[in-house]
Amino acid sequence: MDRRQFLIGGAAGIAAIAGHGLVGAAQAPAGGGQGQAGGRGRGPGRGANIPAEKLARISLMTLNFNSQLKLPWNANPRPTQTIDLLDLPQYYAEQWRVPNMEFQTDHLAKDPEHALPDPAFFKEMRAKLDAAKVSASQINLEIGGMGDLTGDAREAWLTRAKAWADGSSILGVTRLMVIQDGLSEETKAITIATWKPFADYARAKGIKTSAETRGGGGGRRGAAPAAPPSRPAWMMLEEVIEASGGYSNVDLGGAAASNQQELHDCIKGMFKTSSGNMHIKSSPNWDIGQAIKFTESLGYKGLYSIEVNPEPAIAIVYNTIVANL
Repeated sequence: MDRRQFLIGGAAGIAAIAGHGLVGAAQAPAGGGQGQAGGRGRGPGRGANIPAEKLARISLMTLNFNSQLKLPWNANPRPTQTIDLLDLPQYYAEQWRVPNMEFQTDHLAKDPEHALPDPAFFKEMRAKLDAAKVSASQINLEIGGMGDLTGDAREAWLTRAKAWADGSSILGVTRLMVIQDGLSEETKAITIATWKPFADYARAKGIKTSAETRGGGGGRRGAAPAAPPSRPAWMMLEEVIEASGGYSNVDLGGAAASNQQELHDCIKGMFKTSSGNMHIKSSPNWDIGQAIKFTESLGYKGLYSIEVNPEPAIAIVYNTIVANL
């Protein structure tokens, strides 16, 4: 999963969060104890004193619990894999009181880049979500990028993508996030030609297809590094989004901005195409609390989806979101 290199690991990562403008949020989680992965009912959980309307604005990615998840097709889980995927919605509800879950495709299918999703498993997952009163807010569609697809390869990608849209309807998912690769002038037309028919198909099912801000623009994977872009990378992405009929998923932490003002420019520039979901994690370049306040000042009413680990780091970002809503 090449886009997932931003997770915070261990004590050093937590210290880094505290050093990136989140010191004020590095306190005991609001409303209760830390809780523990690997079992339910171990402590009061979080959020007991947080208004429901604030908790409704928070989502947690299954990616955050990647090292702890026991997947249905994993016959030999590691000792750290103590949370069954089907139990994760209840864990969200009891330990975090967060009603939104964002999925990785490889947490819903064994080989998402080649195999189609299993509708029976999606129905089983939906029953668990409904029982816990947790909604599936988004699937990050990691079935291959769109920037180099033509001919039969494009048709194969579209077949897989449409199957995921069908499965998303079973889960109640209203957002699918695609991969636009290292977007450049060279790959822009190919990306649009691939994304647009999928966006049209998904839209008919009530599903928004989005792409996140990432990287600085550039050539195809494996190619020589491109020259530095003459404008912010998000501007080209916004052009592709509008031409494709898609939406934006701004990533607070991976938005390819070098300072607070550049991030705010990106948020404002992509606001009109927002899918209603934003990823949020630490960055050395800005204060995410300020970024949330700015986003809220624009009238944003969507989700902030936390993308960090381990759980103490999740709590820091969780509290930062709550403090700035």
